[in-house]
Amino acid sequence: MKFGDYLRNCRDKLEWTQPEAASKIEIEQSYLSKLETGKSYPSEEIFDKLVEVYQIKIEELYEKISSEELVRLKELKQVRSAIIKKDHAKVTTTRGWLVAGFIMMMLGGTFLGIAIIPNHASMEYLYRSQGVLHPDEPLDQFSLIELQLDDVPENKNQITKQKELLTRLDQMDEVTGQDKGSAFVKTTLKGRRLFEKMSHREISSRHTNRWLLAPALMLIFGAFSCFYISRRWN
Repeated sequence: MKFGDYLRNCRDKLEWTQPEAASKIEIEQSYLSKLETGKSYPSEEIFDKLVEVYQIKIEELYEKISSEELVRLKELKQVRSAIIKKDHAKVTTTRGWLVAGFIMMMLGGTFLGIAIIPNHASMEYLYRSQGVLHPDEPLDQFSLIELQLDDVPENKNQITKQKELLTRLDQMDEVTGQDKGSAFVKTTLKGRRLFEKMSHREISSRHTNRWLLAPALMLIFGAFSCFYISRRWN
């Protein structure tokens, strides 16, 4: 809307004729006619009188007249203040939508990344130790023992040694995700232990974060909506 049309609408709402309105504003009717037809624009003093007589709200004026008309009126103090105020509010609002959009985009991306992490496969190794070795004993001490009770030892020394080793049996298993070879030695408070590989298997770790997919998509959609609103607002 042009500024002149806005002035004429204000006068029509008050049901005044041009002469009546010009008299109240204390200007010539011909000058008011030029203002309403857009042939002239008011000075600071005349504009203040128009605002007072027509009870013009600057915010309403800013919203209704075109940007081209505002450019012609920007030298007027009240209009300039309204333009600055509105532009600041517009920038603040636009910035708020952009910040909200970026936050939602980051959260949505994070949730989406967690939700689509693929299942991870890993190896698990089982090592077993038969017992604690004395300092002077070989590492294969327990592996050489005849544990079958039906077997007959060759001499009394073997019988005694077998019984002694049987009393020392203290089986211990260790499960690890690292392949330590066919065997490894581990020192404990009681002495050395030889751990031998017994078996290994593949383990698939299943993730239970698929439920994050829905909020992730909602956040990403919300982020794009914020960007669109900020652009339209601008």
